[in-house]
Amino acid sequence: MLSLNILFCALGTTVSSLSLPPTTGPFGVGSKAWVLDKVTKNDPVASDGVGKSLLLNVYYPTQDTASPRRYIWDGLATYFEDYYNVSSGAFGNTTARILDGAPVHPDCDDYALPTLLWGPPFTGPPSQMFSSLFSDLVSQGYMIVTVDHPGEQPYLQYPNGTGVKGLGKDFIPDGDFINRVHEYRLEDNAAVLDALPMLQKELGVPLNLTHVALFGHSLGGSAALNQLLYDKNRKNPQILGSIDIDGQVFPPAFTNDSSADAHTPTLLLMSEEHLAVGDFSLAQFVTWQTDWSKYLIIHGKTNHSDFTDLGVLLQGNGITGGDGAIKAERMVEITRRFVRTFFDMIGKVGGEGILSGSDRVKKEWPEVEFASSAPSAVP
Repeated sequence: MLSLNILFCALGTTVSSLSLPPTTGPFGVGSKAWVLDKVTKNDPVASDGVGKSLLLNVYYPTQDTASPRRYIWDGLATYFEDYYNVSSGAFGNTTARILDGAPVHPDCDDYALPTLLWGPPFTGPPSQMFSSLFSDLVSQGYMIVTVDHPGEQPYLQYPNGTGVKGLGKDFIPDGDFINRVHEYRLEDNAAVLDALPMLQKELGVPLNLTHVALFGHSLGGSAALNQLLYDKNRKNPQILGSIDIDGQVFPPAFTNDSSADAHTPTLLLMSEEHLAVGDFSLAQFVTWQTDWSKYLIIHGKTNHSDFTDLGVLLQGNGITGGDGAIKAERMVEITRRFVRTFFDMIGKVGGEGILSGSDRVKKEWPEVEFASSAPSAVP
């Protein structure tokens, strides 16, 4: 359950301090950051047109138990506090139980779960503000590598404390711009997959180097699907599946012929906003899949930000919610359970479970509509 504490400041004002919902698994959550040298030519978000690095964060299980601590970079918190016109600290004082640099849990090698590769949305929020989802997956034994491209997000912070400002949430790209961003996301992901052995060695985190799965939000979700086509000949690591969270499907995966077939399990988990804009790329993608694929919609006046930590922060500060809107805690619960069930399924540590869409599942999760399925995913 979302917790809300009141901190009394020296000047007599009050600032709300939210905590992300507690995790459900037995492990603590550790994190380590790494800067990967990677040249991006014709980089539309780089000041000189050439990107030079990627910011990676690795989340992993640990035995250590972290006390609640502020987890959002000051520069990022300030950006969103200004954007939503809330008092200083309203977002920045939010806490999570994530421990930077914690020792890796000694039993990590025993689980053989796929390494998860994450891509954030275009222009934010960056990966850090999906910690509610990440921390729960890690508490269940997963390891996650997040990939942020400097200059694209409103604010990123390197391990040495250097802040990098980028595009704001209101930036509207033209078609050529966004297509180039989508293109370099695929290049970025491929570079990170190639670098996993080095990352394991440098950070001392026992990543699964033979089996991975991808997921992402918005543009990052489309990239997760398209990576299956971009890297279709990749053998090591093998990509077991991808999840697109609330992202329109870009070409080449958005193609009305069999070339869109990823031949790999995929899950599309969407908000009601996609119904409002009439996004037909989702059902079309699923139609062409020959492997397991389902398109789900979460109802309750859900929107794009509800999948992010902003869903918790905005409701906790009284900016959104009410009038039939899904509660932030319930949205977190649904997202966590359906995402993890998919990864458990493709990692062969669980069956289809709640992704079956059975009558019992629909009764237990009434907010979730099973909008369409590939023929191979129909019971």
